[in-house]
Amino acid sequence: MTHGVFGERLKREREMRGVGLEEISAATRISTRFLAALENERWHELPGGVFNRGFIRAVARYLGLDEESLVAEYALVTHDPPKVAVWADLPVKPRAQMLPWLVLALVVAVGAGGWFAWRHYAPLWNAWRQPLPPPPTVRVTPPPANAAAVTPQENPAGAPETEVLQLKIDAVKPTRVKVAADGIVKFNGRMQANQSERFDAKEKFEVSSEISGAVLLELNGQIMMFEELPDAPGRLMLDRTKLKKAQGGIH
Repeated sequence: MTHGVFGERLKREREMRGVGLEEISAATRISTRFLAALENERWHELPGGVFNRGFIRAVARYLGLDEESLVAEYALVTHDPPKVAVWADLPVKPRAQMLPWLVLALVVAVGAGGWFAWRHYAPLWNAWRQPLPPPPTVRVTPPPANAAAVTPQENPAGAPETEVLQLKIDAVKPTRVKVAADGIVKFNGRMQANQSERFDAKEKFEVSSEISGAVLLELNGQIMMFEELPDAPGRLMLDRTKLKKAQGGIH
């Protein structure tokens, strides 16, 4: 794909819908500086790796575009195709003689690769697949037949929030992370690459990372970003106000 085509398409799709970078930034919590870098294909200004793909998926979802197709175009532009093993072209007779050994080697390699992938990525996969807890069952007793109809107040003023805040942290590379939930420290240590952790809180989280670009944060399914540069230490407070802003696109 020609340089600039990916960014031009992304910008064209945004402008066709009459959406500004500030609006996307408010809805996805992605800095306008990163959004502009995507549209201009200034890859050196982006954190890279899983962050870039996460940005593209979030923008595609907001604009109503196909996420997988857009990520595939990004991979093509950045020359990041999947690695495919290529077997040497053996002569016919030696290849026939070596076929049983090749099959055996292939079986062993597949088994070892599967075991290695499961050992290293099973915790991350299970964390992503873990379903949210079901809502509590509320039993409603019907009023007597002769009782006067009463219209209950829905969400009266001052009623406490019942939604649990759920924080998911994925480490892209090793870094030291500290997490406090409702003022109580839940984690204070070093996270390794591909490590995933989940935490619950009633009111707020306080998160700090030795390297802000080394972790990816999600609060109740919404991407949250440190305001500091990717290579600098980051500190962020997450509460219901930030969650509502992320869900509703409020500045």
